[in-house]
Amino acid sequence: MDLAIACRFLVSALAVSGLATLPGVVRADFIYARLVPGSGLEANGASGDVDVSANGRTVVFSSDANNWVSGDNYPGTRAVAVDMDTGVVDIVSLGANGIIRGEGPAVSGDGRYVVFLTYDNSAYGPGWQVLRKDRQTGELVLASSNAAGQPAAGGTNDNTASISADGRYVAFQASSSNLPTASADGVAAPAGSSGEIYVKDMVSGQVKVASLKADGSSSGGTCAMLSHALSVNGRHLTMRCDAAMVAGATSGQAYVRDLQANTTELVSRSASAPNGSSAFAGYMAISPSGRFASFKVAGYGGLGYADGANISSNSGVYIRDRQAGTTTSIPRPTAIPGDDYDSCSVSDISDVASVVMACYHNWSGTGRYPQVFLFVPGFAPEMISATAGGQAGNAASGYTLAVNASGLSMAWESDASDVDPDDHNGKSDIFVLVDESVIIDSIFADGFETAPARRARIAPVMSTIPRGNAGR
Repeated sequence: MDLAIACRFLVSALAVSGLATLPGVVRADFIYARLVPGSGLEANGASGDVDVSANGRTVVFSSDANNWVSGDNYPGTRAVAVDMDTGVVDIVSLGANGIIRGEGPAVSGDGRYVVFLTYDNSAYGPGWQVLRKDRQTGELVLASSNAAGQPAAGGTNDNTASISADGRYVAFQASSSNLPTASADGVAAPAGSSGEIYVKDMVSGQVKVASLKADGSSSGGTCAMLSHALSVNGRHLTMRCDAAMVAGATSGQAYVRDLQANTTELVSRSASAPNGSSAFAGYMAISPSGRFASFKVAGYGGLGYADGANISSNSGVYIRDRQAGTTTSIPRPTAIPGDDYDSCSVSDISDVASVVMACYHNWSGTGRYPQVFLFVPGFAPEMISATAGGQAGNAASGYTLAVNASGLSMAWESDASDVDPDDHNGKSDIFVLVDESVIIDSIFADGFETAPARRARIAPVMSTIPRGNAGR
């Protein structure tokens, strides 16, 4: 079944560890569900900062809830991983001495490695630092360090980290005196700037600067990255830079740095605007293969209109096909009024150029909130954060979101309380939309392929935290 068509037949009657059941049909190609701790529980805290592995089977996020696994009494935010293949839920930000703070996690292609940010931990360095967890061995190591293994002296930016599919390369942003200067010209990031973007090779220890201009000189600390910045092989990184990173470019554009070829490419451009948009670009993401990049640019920026003529046809999100050298405007979802054009922003993109994005949506209640839409080339964007009745949720969805390499596994955070009738925790939750072909059917068999009235919940396999260590 075609992906866009299949999304109109979401399955909700799902009963599985870590997934709340939602009402609806019993059999369909896609499973739509809310992540919960299982055993009849709801998360007792807010969850966000979601990411999905390239194979679509592992979802990671940060959470204030302490009931994802037994024995967790840590009072802060932890990084959590849910394996939709096996039902295993584990706390990623768990070290030898218990749980530590875990924010903004990003996951490797097969779910084995997760990077996340922690703050002012004496074992790992001052300020925000980026750690990498090996979920197979339990090893937790510092990623935001120089070749000698010393932590970034000034800490890192607290916004994000990114990781390659094999877990070898980790990207982060920092202003630090003990990280490499920006380039051979000896120019380091200016004091007080947002710093440079670095990529650490976790095998060799080498640290490379990614935020370099096409001529190899410093960006001057004017670039920023988001969570979906690094391609699966760690070769390509997308970023937004205020400085002109290629000759003739306008300010505030989206770029891709090739860390092997040592080239920097302008991506927020089109045939009609070869030097970049006249509007600032933002919210960049790169597909796992590195072929496609998505980004936000207002329609007046000159990159083109979705219908070829009218600015009101634009969603605000564009796709750059780096292989074909083309830029496409994603159409405004039909559910959004014409005067709300350009209202879409946060996005992530798959290797088949499907895009999940957050767009403002007028609903029948008393507010105006972003909802999550799926765009598949050739079809109009379709709202996927909907209630069982197909309506927009009663609160914001999509502050963070993710899609896997095949485009068949998606996740987002939502404050809505009316998508799942069993949602009573009053907290933001993580929702998933995943094609059943991505995951092993065995954990969905009970209550999924049987009669609609049947509902079952399979107890999850949970990692256990030693009570004597938790929270220290």
